[in-house]
Amino acid sequence: MMDGPWYYLLYLYGVFVDALSVCDSPVKLHASELNRDQYLGRWFFIAAASSSTSSLAPFTGIDSTLFRMTQSNSHERLQLQAALRLKTGQCVPRSWVYLLKEENADLATEGRSHMRTELFSAKCPDSIIVQETDQDYQRILLYSRVLHPAEDCIEDFKDKAFCLDMDEFLLIPRTQGACEFQES
Repeated sequence: MMDGPWYYLLYLYGVFVDALSVCDSPVKLHASELNRDQYLGRWFFIAAASSSTSSLAPFTGIDSTLFRMTQSNSHERLQLQAALRLKTGQCVPRSWVYLLKEENADLATEGRSHMRTELFSAKCPDSIIVQETDQDYQRILLYSRVLHPAEDCIEDFKDKAFCLDMDEFLLIPRTQGACEFQES
């Protein structure tokens, strides 16, 4: 008899709480429609967030990372190179290929069929948020064109992470300076 009124009261409460929510959904960028000139080039890895510390574990030994995104010979392939500086001071090169498919908004990673990479706009125009989802984890990563972005850019990233129920946050130290790319 009282189930109906309680149901509607709880429903209205949920709508009210949703209306007061300060969470702004990040704006997804369609990977195949990106202005490549805007996103190609050098990027610094600034921060990461996830709902679990294990998803951030691969980054805990890193002091800084410099990325370089270039267009490969094929329009559907983007080459990503990374120069990682470990906290020990050692430089470690990495590279991989992102695959763009016209019908898909996401990036696929060559050789990692289960991994999904989504791109989102960030508050600061010189930044981008990348969401990586694989079988074992989901995390978001903040990249910037500048080594030390403004604090409000990092706070905006933290807010977006919180809205995605990602309460584990890792700020990359960036104290030793970035490694340069090793040319092959």
